[in-house]
This record gives sequence, C-alpha cells and structure tokens, in this order.
Amino acid sequence: MLIREARTSDLPQIVAIHRVAFAGFFMTELGHRFLKAYYRQVLDFPNHLFLVCQNMLDAPIEGFVAGFTNPHEFYNLLKKHKWYFALCALAHLIVRPHRWTHALASLRRAQSLTQPHRESLRIAELASLAVHPQAQGKGIGKALVLAFLELAQEQGVQKVYLTTDASNNEAVNSFYQRLGFRLSHQFWHTPQRLMNEYVYDLYNKQVKSRGEHK
Repeated sequence: MLIREARTSDLPQIVAIHRVAFAGFFMTELGHRFLKAYYRQVLDFPNHLFLVCQNMLDAPIEGFVAGFTNPHEFYNLLKKHKWYFALCALAHLIVRPHRWTHALASLRRAQSLTQPHRESLRIAELASLAVHPQAQGKGIGKALVLAFLELAQEQGVQKVYLTTDASNNEAVNSFYQRLGFRLSHQFWHTPQRLMNEYVYDLYNKQVKSRGEHK
C-alpha cells in the first residue's frame, strides 16, 4: 500500500472516486465540473493536507483523504470564489431546483466557518475521505486517516475536526470513533439533516507512522 501526496494529475481519478463513493450525495449531484473545481481549490490551498492511496506506484488510485489546516482561511477563499463554484454547479441546480435549499445551507455553513476557531489552537479539518467501492475492505480508509493525522501532527496541528451525518450512518460514525475521534457536538445542517462533529486531539499522542503503510 502506497500513500503519497496528491498531485494535479490525480484530480480526474479523485473526482471519479468521489462520484462512486458518494453517489446520491449533495456535492456529487452538483456535477463533475463542481467537484473538480472544489478539489482543485483544496489542492491549490497552501495549507492543504491531501493524500491518495495506490496499491503500487503508477497503479490506479484507490482512495483519498482531503483537508487543510487553518480551515477559516480555506472557507474565506471559497466565499471569495462562491460565484465561480455556483457557475460550475449551475446546470445541475437548474435541473434539480430543490437542491437550492441545500446549496444555501452549505453556503451559510461555510460562512460560519470563515471566522477563526474558538480555541487558540492550530487546527485542521478532515473534509473528505473516500475509497473506491471495489477497493473497500483492505484497510485503505484507516490507513489514509492515520496518514492524514500524522501529516497534520508534523505540521504542528493540535486538533483535527470532521463532520459526518448523525442519522443512518452508523458504520461511518463507528469507524471514526474506533480511530479515536470523539463526538464534539451536533448541529442541524438543514432542518432534515443532523450532523455530528468529531475531534481528534493530537497533542500528547503518537500517531502511527505513514511509513508503515507504504
């Protein structure tokens, strides 16, 4: 198993994995163009934490994990370019007008994250983790999360946050809990969608080396 930094040339495979791993999810329904623009923005962000997993060098990518330190700076960047992202998703929002409500909720959530974190700590957000369905069951997701945590720790991060659905999502919630994430709080993303926010405290912890996964 090889885990390495993501590159621009990986974006088509990253988008393809996202689309099959999150079929039917909101971001997926915004279309290929939107996803490519989003992950390109993550990759171009100076404080990104973006890793991919392959069976071996030059083999197809089987999974990825994407996030960033200083999340408020990233969301300020998204806010600055919100009309570009809206244009990327426009065709899909037109044919699915009910998605406007979700899109506006996501924008409000992003705007709430543009402020520095309430704690005076260096933090990171794990924004996306996906493994191709045909590659599941190999421990790739766990290896990617541990590699992400180690990379964050190397960059002086003290806490890593992530959010995931609270309802009908038992396997994912259990996965993060087993890795040591603790439930921080819950919030309503939309009136129908309750979210769990998890945090991983990195200080005084030794994260398993990425080298053991290569």
